[in-house]
Amino acid sequence: MGRDRCLILGGMILTPNALLLLNAQRHDLEDRRDERALARDWAHHVDEARAAGWLVAFVQWDAPRGADWQTFSKAWTLHPDFRAEQGDVLVRAARPDAFEGSELAAQLHGRAVQTLHLLALPGTPELTATLASAHTEGFRVAELEVPA
Repeated sequence: MGRDRCLILGGMILTPNALLLLNAQRHDLEDRRDERALARDWAHHVDEARAAGWLVAFVQWDAPRGADWQTFSKAWTLHPDFRAEQGDVLVRAARPDAFEGSELAAQLHGRAVQTLHLLALPGTPELTATLASAHTEGFRVAELEVPA
């Protein structure tokens, strides 16, 4: 990741790149065999994105009906290896599309983001639906090499 040109305007970072984490909540990552390795790898990507001047955005998914966890419960919070810092975007969304019914598109467009780099668990409905909407919203999507 190279250092992007970014501008801070009224306390808001304007940058062409954003790292979007779709599955960074406790219920997504805890109890996975690869939890530690995956969380470390994703945290490294977050650190690199911040160092490059990218916007970092987290999606917190509200619990769907019938889930074994609840919105605002411990499982709903971000995994302990992640935290939203000043300047980051933190949005709540309903599954499966992070853009539908949320302020994600407005937050990204408002910060001049053009390219999204997604971190998500492979093969999830959230990844598929959010990728489709990202293109519809006019964002380029760049793939990150992430272990499965």
